[in-house]
Amino acid sequence: MPDVTQCASINNRRDILLLLLYSPGKTSEINEPITGRTRLVKMLFLFREEVLPHFRKGTEITEETFYEFFPWNFGPFSPRVYDDLEFFLLHGFIESSLAPTEEALPESAAEWEKWASNLETEWEDESVTEYDEEEFKLSEKGLVFTSRLFSSLKDEQRSLLCQFKARTADVPLRGLLRYVYSKYPEQTTKSEIREDVLGY
Repeated sequence: MPDVTQCASINNRRDILLLLLYSPGKTSEINEPITGRTRLVKMLFLFREEVLPHFRKGTEITEETFYEFFPWNFGPFSPRVYDDLEFFLLHGFIESSLAPTEEALPESAAEWEKWASNLETEWEDESVTEYDEEEFKLSEKGLVFTSRLFSSLKDEQRSLLCQFKARTADVPLRGLLRYVYSKYPEQTTKSEIREDVLGY
């Protein structure tokens, strides 16, 4: 669990997940919620491909210590994103609530169910197999911890985060998927929804 008493330094993939939630986006307000697990996965994939090479200077993060993605049934995927999200939810750094407007796409539900079915433990409550789109934001504890990380960033790093979140957190999920599938076709070789996303 993160130690809020330690000196702030960006040194692992979980820091980036927290920083994406903390960072201002389209509304310029800190802690703008991000809707959906699938969106978070695709955002972190795009962060790795398009932002990390510029962002990681001055941090201890390397490509080897960041999320690893592989072609999966629904495009690029890293189970570690789901694992880390569950870790922070369990420890009270992230809060989730039902998304007020965005309806879950079938691929979001299918992706979540596929991940859940691969867990080593069995669900005790069958109701969790029903998928509702959630939005995620930092709790008060998460805000205290992540504000110190955000303050330790250089202006250029903060700008990269804000621009990236504004560009990816508010666009319709189908549009974000279409961008990922069009620009990174090598990550769609096993996708079951490629034709639906691309429309051909």
